[in-house]
Amino acid sequence: HSNLGNALKDQGKPGESVASYRKALSLRPDVAMAHSNYLLAAQYDPAYSHEEYRADCLNFAARFEAPLRPDWPLHDHTQALEKRLRVGFVSGDFHTHPVGFFLESVFAHLDKKLLDVLLYTTNAFADDLTLRLQAMEIAWESLVGVSDDSATQRIRDDAIDILVDLSGHTSQNRLTLFARKPAPIQVTWIGSFATNGLQAIDYILCDPYVLPQNEVGHFVEKPWYLPDTHLCFTQPAYDIAVGALPAATSGRVTFSCFNNLAKMNEEVVALWAQVLHAAPGSRLFLKAKQLNDLSMHRYTSARFAAHGISADRLMLEGNSSRADYLATYNRVDIALDPFPFTGGTTTVEGLWMGVPVITKRGDRFIAHQGESILHNVGMSDWIAADNEAYVAIAVARAGDLAGLAALRANHRSHLLASPLCNAP
Repeated sequence: HSNLGNALKDQGKPGESVASYRKALSLRPDVAMAHSNYLLAAQYDPAYSHEEYRADCLNFAARFEAPLRPDWPLHDHTQALEKRLRVGFVSGDFHTHPVGFFLESVFAHLDKKLLDVLLYTTNAFADDLTLRLQAMEIAWESLVGVSDDSATQRIRDDAIDILVDLSGHTSQNRLTLFARKPAPIQVTWIGSFATNGLQAIDYILCDPYVLPQNEVGHFVEKPWYLPDTHLCFTQPAYDIAVGALPAATSGRVTFSCFNNLAKMNEEVVALWAQVLHAAPGSRLFLKAKQLNDLSMHRYTSARFAAHGISADRLMLEGNSSRADYLATYNRVDIALDPFPFTGGTTTVEGLWMGVPVITKRGDRFIAHQGESILHNVGMSDWIAADNEAYVAIAVARAGDLAGLAALRANHRSHLLASPLCNAP
């Protein structure tokens, strides 16, 4: 039932996937990863409130953390004042992955004279990005196959002062390790889009846009606000030039979304269909791993056909190498952000390739991610207050090809000069 939930989530059926995970948990409430699968999938579902999410995270903590709290070690915080800080990062995504893309430039600029940095990987997979991280005077340790109790002792033996979770309730997470409080201060960042529910995690790194003051109550963790953005993008190591505006040659505007199709729920499909109806002749380009499967082509076309959009107005492609994927943005005029689980890496990569994005104002951390990115590059006028405004922005921008071409020519330089790329 948990695996079925994963498959339904990938098809953009969040409500059905949540029901399947709930069935799994009714049968085996002791499987922590099934809880995490459920909590991640729920964030894709527009019908799932932040109140429900927080309550379910507290249930996770009651089952997997509460029994451990009496055995939490006593930590002497004053010891950290007398030595170099030792900071550990725990993740299964130290490779070509959004987490890796947002870490690489930060790690490259950490002051190794002031900090000892240790990376604890929960995944045996490695690639070129892994090798670049490993070349940065950073210590590595593998937690693959290591029990939570043994990992706790290892982290204590390493005298870690601050331990950072980079997963939240995503795959390869070790939240049941964090629940044992192996370090005096514990923080969650980047891979975590909502509260983890654990009292053992003291802080979440955030920014004023993804976590406005009136939403602090969504979190068990205390917010630690970075000045502008909680994300720092690493410029891709590919010499791919920004091409001319495609619509200037084709005469028709191409909207796109290169996000995981799990984010394309029925409300998103309905709104994007409205955009296509309101912008005659336009088309929608979707590129995602799910579209490697021909059955997903047929299913996706049928979803839009139900809203009166014919298949000839859709361009559907599977995934590709990162270089080819980035070059594909040269076939796109305007990107459309899904909701409530908005884009992050795809949004910034689109901007790097000269493609602006329309996002919708949200009501929780993950739903604010597009807003945060656009505020940081000075494009707050691309943030829609509601569905009606979303369609209006799409139509207005699609009708101004000269304006789109001018934006396209300057996007990369604006991005690189923004806080989103200020690794130092």
